[in-house]
Amino acid sequence: MTQLILINGAPGSGKLTLADHLAQDRAMTLALDVDWIKHSLGRWDDDPAGSGLHARRLALAMVREHMRAGYDVVIGQYLAKPTFIEQLEHLATELNVRFVEFILNVNATVLAERLAGRSNSPTRPEHQVNNSLVGPEDADHLVKSLEGLRRTRPTAIWIDADGSMTDALDLLRFYL
Repeated sequence: MTQLILINGAPGSGKLTLADHLAQDRAMTLALDVDWIKHSLGRWDDDPAGSGLHARRLALAMVREHMRAGYDVVIGQYLAKPTFIEQLEHLATELNVRFVEFILNVNATVLAERLAGRSNSPTRPEHQVNNSLVGPEDADHLVKSLEGLRRTRPTAIWIDADGSMTDALDLLRFYL
C-alpha cells in the first residue's frame, strides 16, 4: 500500500536525514523537504510566515501528484501545531493511502549538542539558514513545543531519537 510518512521533530533531531534514508528503501519514494521549497521562493525571508504557508500548499500539491502516480512520500518537518499534519492526513484519506505520523523524541541536552554541532559544521545547505533561526539555547523550548501533540495527535508514534540515527531508522522501519 502506498504510504505518506511524516517525520516530525525539533530542528536538529534528524528528520531529514531519516527521511532521506527511508526514501531509499523503495523505488521512486520522494523525500520532501518543505523548508527547501520555502527557501526556493524568491525573497522568502521578506515574509517567512507567508512563504512557509505557500511552501506547504506547494508541498501538498507535490504529494498529491506523486501519490496519484502510486509512489510513497516521506516528509521531514518540524510541526508544533497540528494544522499541516491534519492536511496531510486528510490528503492521505482522500487518496486512500496509509498515513504514518512519527514524532522524534529527543531530550533537550542531546538536542542542544546536535544544534551546536550543526552550527559549527553544517552538513546540509539549509543548516546555514536554520542556524540563524535556532541554536543550542533554544533546545528546551523546541522539545517542549512538541509536547502538546501527545494530546492532539494520539495516534502519532513517538520515536526515541536520543541515540544514533541508525537506531532511530531501525525503529521507523519497524513501524512501517
